[in-house]
Amino acid sequence: MKHILLLGLACLALTLMACGDKNSGGGTLTCTATGEMCGSGGDAACCTGNCDDLTGVCSRVAGQCLMSGDACSSGPDCCSFSCVDFKCSGNQCTSDNQSCGKDGECCSGVCSSGVCAPLNAACRTSGNTCGTNAECCSGYCNSGVCNNAPSFCTQSGDACTSDLECCGGLCTIAMGQTLGTCGLVPSSGASGCASAGEVCGAGADYNPSMPLPTCGGECCSRACFPYGPTGILVCQPPSGCRPTGELCTTDQDCCGGGTNPDADRTHVMCRKEPGYNLGRCDQGNACAPAGDICRLATTSCNDTDRCCAGTVQQFPEVCRQDSLGIPRCGSGTTIDCTDPSTHVGQVCASSADCCGLPCTGSPEAGFFCQAGCQNTGSNCTTDADCCSGLPCVIAPGASTGQCGMMGTCSAYGQACDATHPCCDALTCDATSMTCQGNIIL
Repeated sequence: MKHILLLGLACLALTLMACGDKNSGGGTLTCTATGEMCGSGGDAACCTGNCDDLTGVCSRVAGQCLMSGDACSSGPDCCSFSCVDFKCSGNQCTSDNQSCGKDGECCSGVCSSGVCAPLNAACRTSGNTCGTNAECCSGYCNSGVCNNAPSFCTQSGDACTSDLECCGGLCTIAMGQTLGTCGLVPSSGASGCASAGEVCGAGADYNPSMPLPTCGGECCSRACFPYGPTGILVCQPPSGCRPTGELCTTDQDCCGGGTNPDADRTHVMCRKEPGYNLGRCDQGNACAPAGDICRLATTSCNDTDRCCAGTVQQFPEVCRQDSLGIPRCGSGTTIDCTDPSTHVGQVCASSADCCGLPCTGSPEAGFFCQAGCQNTGSNCTTDADCCSGLPCVIAPGASTGQCGMMGTCSAYGQACDATHPCCDALTCDATSMTCQGNIIL
């Protein structure tokens, strides 16, 4: 097996022609493959038409795909999941264990002895036919086909070409193949919770009449909420710094790491194993730093009551909800939210420190309270930081991203009204005027 690094080539250690042979037995790649550096051509050079602004790598956009006849580098680029002779086929990819003539015809990308060899023996990768959500590695069976876009990143076990697309930050590809499967980067000292973007709770079986997982379920962020474009439950990225268990690239990404509040007491690290570009935020030591997940004084969720600013029993205000409703340790025992604007420009660990205003910045400069919602191209840490209808586009392992282009509806935590309706699985709360699901804390 080989590990494709975040900025590695989609076909590492193979020549471009070798990739072509693996794709179809012929044809020429006329665009930059998914996972490769975009170079000077930018969006126009990429097969997917998307050069990621943050990483300079050609990447896919969740929910978007190439049509029949478009140039492609591998099956997942195409709506049909079939890339033959570096062109998207008009025919749906051939499912596992069915007869085939070329690698590119198969959903797995491998035609062995005239039969499509499964990419993952435990579940069906995207493009394969399915009858239930549970059959698919993505957890999403849409119109009888396993779909790779229940979330903003690719699920563990599903097909991938680079680390950049995987929720767990790792794409493992067998030597000589163009497709691999997503997984979670190994990390000692980090908990086994589910990373941002992973399907959680009832997943694709969720409907708005159902309760959400108590205390956020298995998510590191303790936020298992509907993903706006699909309504499927996914672990949401929390505002500001990343808590224990979330992916990271540097100590500064983590709550209590780098120069973030309480770092001098907790010494939280981004734990990376040798040879990996990404790691996970560890638990540090002593108390829970500002921004870490905590237990509200009014609930019995099994998270810490020992924030560095004080215990929840002695100082209930040290654990406050951020803009997504996630309980976060604050950077002080009292925060006056009479006028949130007085906090603009202050150092923060999450939007809980900003009385609901966005807490954004950069790994280099740290996080600061912002004056209001962020527009296209501005820094963000979660959808709730961006103005209505603008998604926050964040690469796995990064703590900050950029607000993208206008979508069709407002996502979880964003402001809503008649002009900016919530996505279908969400409701516009009459009190906060933000999009919400059926929240249970």
